[in-house]
Amino acid sequence: MFEIFSTREVAILIWSTIFIVVAIFIVKFKQLLELLKSFFVSKIQLPLWFMFIYITVITTCLYFLKIWNFGLLKDTIIWSIASSTILFFNINKAKDLTYFKPVILENLKAIVILEFVSNFYTFNFTTEMILIPIMTFIGLLQIAAEYSAKTNTEHLKVASCLKTFFSLTGILIFTYVSYETIKYYNLLLTVQNIKSLLLPFVYTISLIPFLYLLALYMNYEMLFIRIPYLVKEKKEQRKLKRNILLIANLNLNNLNKISVNLDWFSIEKHGIKKSLKKIIK
Repeated sequence: MFEIFSTREVAILIWSTIFIVVAIFIVKFKQLLELLKSFFVSKIQLPLWFMFIYITVITTCLYFLKIWNFGLLKDTIIWSIASSTILFFNINKAKDLTYFKPVILENLKAIVILEFVSNFYTFNFTTEMILIPIMTFIGLLQIAAEYSAKTNTEHLKVASCLKTFFSLTGILIFTYVSYETIKYYNLLLTVQNIKSLLLPFVYTISLIPFLYLLALYMNYEMLFIRIPYLVKEKKEQRKLKRNILLIANLNLNNLNKISVNLDWFSIEKHGIKKSLKKIIK
């Protein structure tokens, strides 16, 4: 079963399990239950499972187009659990189309190729088990040092030192990867590996329509929650909501403009339609 996973992935899985078990013992059981309750609410679970169904549909389409095969199952599961879930829980930050541009560019960066190659060439299991907690700990130290440097400038030296350490480590990894790539290029440059490299990009692009609609729904929901505080009469509330839906429609940019600039005094003076159209101009 574990043959499909690299030594690095097995090491990460083991250390993650250890971390979760330790965290359960450290954190009070009552607090853990409260955390799980807040996660397993319908408002989170329904769209989350809709997203997983959406990814399954995309995968099925790619399978029938002979782009996806079962050799990519591991990569698909990892991407679905990690990358897509991060995108899902950050979608509340999406207020307009500019949010999605960095998401696409992140997948086009050259560093993605370097990460893929460096993950392809891994160290033996013992080395990975030692390296992962050390690198994670140093990484957390760097984040802590950079954060505390805002109030204590002395910590800038520590942050700079740790950053230099990571840069040197990166150069060493790059040298190792370059050597292995030149030596065993025939193992890396296969159709299956190219598919594995492009898979995250294909899934991210395919997921954007779903994320866009989810962002649209969330922004409409947040705006409509505010309306009863702006308008007291139920009839006027329904009328305002209906007009917002008609004018903003599926345009996230226009919806954000309305949400930011909605003013009931202006609406009372100029009328609902005229005021909303003036906002989105």
